Amino acid sequence: MSRFPTVLSAALCLSTLCCACGTRPPAAARGAPPTVPPSTAASAPPAGLATGGWHLTVYYTPVETFHGPPRKSISDCAGRQLGEHSADFLAHVQTEGFGRVVAPIQKQSYLGWNFDGRCWFMAATPVGSNDRPLRAWVSTAAPATLAAGVGVRVVSCGTDVDTAVCARVKGAAWAVDDRCSYGCTDPRHLDLYVGEEDRPHFEDQSPDYFDAHGAVVTLFG
Repeated sequence: MSRFPTVLSAALCLSTLCCACGTRPPAAARGAPPTVPPSTAASAPPAGLATGGWHLTVYYTPVETFHGPPRKSISDCAGRQLGEHSADFLAHVQTEGFGRVVAPIQKQSYLGWNFDGRCWFMAATPVGSNDRPLRAWVSTAAPATLAAGVGVRVVSCGTDVDTAVCARVKGAAWAVDDRCSYGCTDPRHLDLYVGEEDRPHFEDQSPDYFDAHGAVVTLFG
């Protein structure tokens, strides 16, 4: 998540810009998403029309094997022990909403952070709003002004995006599967889910992690 919490982010993020507007815990674990007062809601751009001025960020799923010591003991929302984990990994999960642990716990491989309850839980997979499974290079977290299921095509990536990554972003068929919640006030901010991190120091080393302004986007549906 590019620092823009989404509803679930619980996917996510009180501690970032808008938590990557995206990864969240199952509805039962995360609590109800905030609503947007009618007075502050902006209308979405017309479908099929390319519009500029979009802010694109990304969110992702941290993988514990890429994070080292020290380790910290944690428990779930009911007080049951969930073992010891990399403190750095835990910090990233508290931003992104979900992370993949080294070994399954309670037969589940993903650790989630409940932003409302401020506690941990296990999940079978990272999910977005309405418990939709997050899909790498498809799922998009967006403000409430964009309906769930709306298709998104990026026509131009805007500033500071690697050329090869931009080509992949423009070639992807994105869809609104998640919500930007805390701190997401820009109706033209999209948080794109790029899947699991694939290297240490992902945010500094991967070209897939970017924060771009001035993008051009077309909406469908």
